[in-house]
Amino acid sequence: MGMEEGIKDNASPPPNLRHTNQSRALLPMRGLQVFLLFFVLVLGISVVSMHMIKYLKIQTFAPSTLISPYGERDTLESFIKPPSSVWHFMNDSELLWRASMEPGIYRYSFKRVPKIAFMFLTKGPLPFAPLWERFFEGHESFYSIYVHALPNYRSGFPSSSVFYRRQIPSQPVAWGEMSMCDAERRLLANALLDISNEWFVLLSEACIPVRGFNFVYNYISRSRYSFMGSVDENGPYGRGRYSYAMGPEIGQEVVLIQLLLAKLM
Repeated sequence: MGMEEGIKDNASPPPNLRHTNQSRALLPMRGLQVFLLFFVLVLGISVVSMHMIKYLKIQTFAPSTLISPYGERDTLESFIKPPSSVWHFMNDSELLWRASMEPGIYRYSFKRVPKIAFMFLTKGPLPFAPLWERFFEGHESFYSIYVHALPNYRSGFPSSSVFYRRQIPSQPVAWGEMSMCDAERRLLANALLDISNEWFVLLSEACIPVRGFNFVYNYISRSRYSFMGSVDENGPYGRGRYSYAMGPEIGQEVVLIQLLLAKLM
Protein backbone atom coordinates (compact mmCIF):
# COMPACT_ATOMS: atom_id res chain seq x y z
CA MET A 1 0.00 0.00 0.00
CA GLY A 2 2.79 2.40 0.91
CA MET A 3 4.51 1.78 -2.41
CA GLU A 4 1.31 2.33 -4.32
CA GLU A 5 0.69 5.61 -2.53
CA GLY A 6 4.23 6.76 -3.43
CA ILE A 7 3.61 5.89 -7.03
CA LYS A 8 0.40 7.88 -7.00
CA ASP A 9 2.16 10.88 -5.46
CA ASN A 10 4.86 10.88 -8.16
CA ALA A 11 2.35 10.47 -10.97
CA SER A 12 1.91 13.30 -13.51
CA PRO A 13 -1.07 15.65 -13.12
CA PRO A 14 -4.07 15.11 -15.33
CA PRO A 15 -3.97 16.66 -18.87
CA ASN A 16 -6.76 19.07 -18.06
CA LEU A 17 -4.77 20.46 -15.12
CA ARG A 18 -1.65 20.89 -17.28
CA HIS A 19 -3.64 22.77 -19.92
CA THR A 20 -5.10 25.08 -17.28
CA ASN A 21 -1.69 25.87 -15.84
CA GLN A 22 -0.27 26.61 -19.31
CA SER A 23 -3.19 28.92 -20.13
CA ARG A 24 -2.64 30.82 -16.92
CA ALA A 25 1.06 31.20 -17.72
CA LEU A 26 0.29 32.48 -21.23
CA LEU A 27 -2.23 35.15 -20.12
CA PRO A 28 0.38 37.68 -18.86
CA MET A 29 2.43 37.15 -22.04
CA ARG A 30 -0.59 37.78 -24.29
CA GLY A 31 -1.49 40.90 -22.27
CA LEU A 32 2.05 42.22 -22.69
CA GLN A 33 1.90 41.55 -26.43
CA VAL A 34 -1.41 43.40 -26.76
CA PHE A 35 0.00 46.35 -24.78
CA LEU A 36 3.13 46.54 -26.94
CA LEU A 37 1.05 46.36 -30.12
CA PHE A 38 -1.19 49.20 -28.87
CA PHE A 39 1.84 51.28 -27.85
CA VAL A 40 3.49 50.88 -31.27
CA LEU A 41 0.21 51.79 -33.01
CA VAL A 42 -0.24 54.97 -30.94
CA LEU A 43 3.40 55.94 -31.48
CA GLY A 44 3.06 55.48 -35.23
CA ILE A 45 -0.09 57.62 -35.39
CA SER A 46 1.64 60.36 -33.37
CA VAL A 47 4.67 60.42 -35.67
CA VAL A 48 2.48 60.56 -38.79
CA SER A 49 0.38 63.38 -37.30
CA MET A 50 3.48 65.42 -36.44
CA HIS A 51 4.77 65.11 -40.00
CA MET A 52 1.38 66.11 -41.43
CA ILE A 53 1.28 69.22 -39.24
CA LYS A 54 4.84 70.09 -40.23
CA TYR A 55 4.56 69.65 -43.98
CA LEU A 56 0.93 70.59 -44.51
CA LYS A 57 1.16 73.49 -42.05
CA ILE A 58 -2.01 72.50 -40.23
CA GLN A 59 -2.82 74.77 -37.30
CA THR A 60 -5.69 74.51 -34.87
CA PHE A 61 -6.82 77.34 -32.64
CA ALA A 62 -9.53 77.46 -30.07
CA PRO A 63 -12.24 80.02 -30.93
CA SER A 64 -12.15 83.34 -29.09
CA THR A 65 -8.79 82.44 -27.54
CA LEU A 66 -6.47 85.33 -26.83
CA ILE A 67 -3.22 84.41 -28.53
CA SER A 68 -0.24 86.67 -28.06
CA PRO A 69 1.61 87.47 -31.29
CA TYR A 70 4.87 87.48 -29.37
CA GLY A 71 4.83 83.83 -28.26
CA GLU A 72 6.99 82.86 -25.31
CA ARG A 73 8.34 85.74 -23.23
CA ASP A 74 11.16 84.41 -21.16
CA THR A 75 13.56 87.32 -21.77
CA LEU A 76 13.23 91.09 -22.05
CA GLU A 77 14.29 90.96 -25.70
CA SER A 78 11.49 88.53 -26.54
CA PHE A 79 9.02 90.91 -24.87
CA ILE A 80 10.05 94.10 -26.68
CA LYS A 81 10.93 92.56 -30.04
CA PRO A 82 8.06 93.02 -32.54
CA PRO A 83 6.75 89.91 -34.29
CA SER A 84 7.94 89.12 -37.80
CA SER A 85 4.30 88.95 -38.92
CA VAL A 86 1.46 91.21 -37.78
CA TRP A 87 -1.15 88.49 -38.36
CA HIS A 88 -2.89 87.18 -35.25
CA PHE A 89 -6.11 85.48 -34.20
CA MET A 90 -7.54 88.04 -31.78
CA ASN A 91 -10.96 89.53 -32.42
CA ASP A 92 -11.49 93.29 -32.15
CA SER A 93 -12.47 93.21 -28.47
CA GLU A 94 -9.40 91.19 -27.53
CA LEU A 95 -7.18 93.35 -29.74
CA LEU A 96 -8.36 96.63 -28.19
CA TRP A 97 -7.96 95.20 -24.71
CA ARG A 98 -4.42 94.08 -25.51
CA ALA A 99 -3.53 97.42 -27.13
CA SER A 100 -4.77 99.34 -24.06
CA MET A 101 -1.96 97.93 -21.91
CA GLU A 102 0.89 100.28 -21.09
CA PRO A 103 3.85 100.12 -18.70
CA GLY A 104 3.46 101.78 -15.33
CA ILE A 105 7.08 102.96 -15.40
CA TYR A 106 7.85 105.34 -18.25
CA ARG A 107 11.63 105.15 -17.93
CA TYR A 108 12.83 102.36 -20.19
CA SER A 109 15.45 99.94 -18.92
CA PHE A 110 16.71 99.33 -22.46
CA LYS A 111 17.71 101.37 -25.48
CA ARG A 112 14.47 102.20 -27.24
CA VAL A 113 14.45 103.61 -30.77
CA PRO A 114 11.16 105.48 -31.40
CA LYS A 115 9.53 104.46 -34.65
CA ILE A 116 6.87 105.82 -37.00
CA ALA A 117 3.98 103.46 -37.70
CA PHE A 118 2.79 103.80 -41.30
CA MET A 119 -0.80 102.52 -41.42
CA PHE A 120 -2.21 101.85 -44.90
CA LEU A 121 -6.01 101.75 -45.17
CA THR A 122 -6.58 100.22 -48.61
CA LYS A 123 -9.09 98.29 -50.67
CA GLY A 124 -6.51 95.88 -52.03
CA PRO A 125 -3.25 96.30 -53.96
CA LEU A 126 -0.71 99.07 -53.32
CA PRO A 127 0.06 100.50 -56.78
CA PHE A 128 2.84 102.72 -55.43
CA ALA A 129 4.54 99.97 -53.44
CA PRO A 130 7.82 100.28 -55.44
CA LEU A 131 8.02 103.96 -54.54
CA TRP A 132 7.43 103.19 -50.87
CA GLU A 133 10.08 100.47 -51.06
CA ARG A 134 12.65 103.07 -52.04
CA PHE A 135 11.36 105.45 -49.37
CA PHE A 136 11.85 102.89 -46.56
CA GLU A 137 15.12 101.45 -47.86
CA GLY A 138 17.94 101.65 -45.31
CA HIS A 139 15.76 102.77 -42.38
CA GLU A 140 14.52 99.42 -41.07
CA SER A 141 14.90 100.35 -37.38
CA PHE A 142 12.82 103.52 -37.58
CA TYR A 143 9.46 102.46 -38.99
CA SER A 144 6.68 99.87 -38.83
CA ILE A 145 4.14 99.05 -41.54
CA TYR A 146 0.53 97.90 -41.17
CA VAL A 147 -1.89 97.25 -44.03
CA HIS A 148 -5.67 96.99 -43.64
CA ALA A 149 -7.20 95.64 -46.85
CA LEU A 150 -10.49 93.95 -47.62
CA PRO A 151 -10.73 90.50 -45.97
CA ASN A 152 -10.78 88.58 -49.26
CA TYR A 153 -7.61 90.26 -50.56
CA ARG A 154 -4.32 88.38 -50.35
CA SER A 155 -1.17 90.26 -51.23
CA GLY A 156 1.63 88.60 -53.14
CA PHE A 157 4.65 90.55 -51.90
CA PRO A 158 7.95 88.64 -51.91
CA SER A 159 9.83 88.02 -48.68
CA SER A 160 12.28 90.81 -49.58
CA SER A 161 9.51 93.44 -49.64
CA VAL A 162 8.86 95.80 -46.70
CA PHE A 163 5.15 94.92 -47.10
CA TYR A 164 5.72 91.18 -46.71
CA ARG A 165 3.46 89.74 -43.96
CA ARG A 166 2.32 93.25 -42.89
CA GLN A 167 -1.40 92.75 -43.61
CA ILE A 168 -3.46 92.72 -40.41
CA PRO A 169 -6.75 90.84 -39.81
CA SER A 170 -9.48 93.02 -41.28
CA GLN A 171 -13.23 93.47 -41.67
CA PRO A 172 -15.31 94.79 -44.60
CA VAL A 173 -15.13 98.58 -44.96
CA ALA A 174 -17.59 100.87 -46.78
CA TRP A 175 -16.92 104.51 -47.55
CA GLY A 176 -18.84 107.00 -45.42
CA GLU A 177 -19.85 104.40 -42.82
CA MET A 178 -18.67 103.73 -39.29
CA SER A 179 -16.73 100.73 -40.57
CA MET A 180 -14.06 103.16 -41.77
CA CYS A 181 -13.53 104.40 -38.23
CA ASP A 182 -13.42 100.81 -37.03
CA ALA A 183 -10.72 100.04 -39.59
CA GLU A 184 -8.66 103.06 -38.50
CA ARG A 185 -9.02 102.02 -34.88
CA ARG A 186 -8.02 98.48 -35.82
CA LEU A 187 -4.88 99.77 -37.51
CA LEU A 188 -3.96 101.92 -34.53
CA ALA A 189 -4.55 99.06 -32.08
CA ASN A 190 -2.26 96.76 -34.05
CA ALA A 191 0.41 99.45 -34.16
CA LEU A 192 0.18 99.90 -30.38
CA LEU A 193 1.21 96.27 -29.90
CA ASP A 194 4.75 97.39 -30.74
CA ILE A 195 5.94 99.51 -27.80
CA SER A 196 8.57 101.19 -29.99
CA ASN A 197 5.94 102.91 -32.15
CA GLU A 198 5.82 106.56 -31.11
CA TRP A 199 4.10 108.30 -34.02
CA PHE A 200 1.30 107.09 -36.29
CA VAL A 201 0.61 108.05 -39.92
CA LEU A 202 -2.64 107.07 -41.65
CA LEU A 203 -2.31 106.55 -45.41
CA SER A 204 -4.19 105.14 -48.39
CA GLU A 205 -3.05 103.29 -51.49
CA ALA A 206 -3.16 106.63 -53.36
CA CYS A 207 -0.61 108.32 -51.08
CA ILE A 208 3.01 108.77 -52.12
CA PRO A 209 6.04 110.15 -50.26
CA VAL A 210 7.19 113.52 -51.60
CA ARG A 211 10.17 113.81 -49.24
CA GLY A 212 12.89 111.44 -48.12
CA PHE A 213 12.54 109.29 -45.03
CA ASN A 214 15.05 111.26 -42.96
CA PHE A 215 13.16 114.51 -43.56
CA VAL A 216 9.80 112.95 -42.66
CA TYR A 217 11.16 111.24 -39.54
CA ASN A 218 12.91 114.36 -38.25
CA TYR A 219 9.94 116.62 -39.02
CA ILE A 220 7.42 114.41 -37.24
CA SER A 221 9.62 113.47 -34.28
CA ARG A 222 10.54 117.09 -33.53
CA SER A 223 7.00 118.45 -33.77
CA ARG A 224 4.66 118.97 -30.82
CA TYR A 225 1.56 118.83 -33.00
CA SER A 226 -0.63 116.34 -34.81
CA PHE A 227 -1.38 116.89 -38.48
CA MET A 228 -4.53 116.42 -40.54
CA GLY A 229 -4.75 117.06 -44.25
CA SER A 230 -7.95 118.43 -45.79
CA VAL A 231 -9.06 120.45 -48.79
CA ASP A 232 -11.84 123.07 -48.84
CA GLU A 233 -13.57 122.94 -52.21
CA ASN A 234 -16.58 124.93 -53.40
CA GLY A 235 -17.72 122.32 -55.93
CA PRO A 236 -20.17 119.44 -55.54
CA TYR A 237 -17.45 117.22 -54.06
CA GLY A 238 -16.55 119.80 -51.39
CA ARG A 239 -18.95 122.19 -49.70
CA GLY A 240 -21.69 120.92 -52.01
CA ARG A 241 -21.81 117.69 -50.02
CA TYR A 242 -23.02 119.53 -46.94
CA SER A 243 -26.75 119.62 -46.20
CA TYR A 244 -27.96 122.47 -44.00
CA ALA A 245 -30.62 120.12 -42.65
CA MET A 246 -27.85 118.59 -40.52
CA GLY A 247 -27.30 121.86 -38.64
CA PRO A 248 -26.79 123.10 -36.07
CA GLU A 249 -25.61 119.80 -34.55
CA ILE A 250 -23.32 119.14 -37.51
CA GLY A 251 -21.61 122.24 -38.84
CA GLN A 252 -20.21 122.78 -42.27
CA GLU A 253 -16.68 122.15 -41.01
CA VAL A 254 -17.57 118.46 -40.85
CA VAL A 255 -17.36 118.47 -44.64
CA LEU A 256 -13.62 118.99 -44.36
CA ILE A 257 -13.33 115.79 -42.33
CA GLN A 258 -15.42 113.96 -44.93
CA LEU A 259 -13.06 115.20 -47.62
CA LEU A 260 -10.14 113.85 -45.65
CA LEU A 261 -11.79 110.45 -45.43
CA ALA A 262 -12.44 110.57 -49.15
CA LYS A 263 -8.74 111.15 -49.73
CA LEU A 264 -7.91 108.14 -47.55
CA MET A 265 -10.19 105.82 -49.52
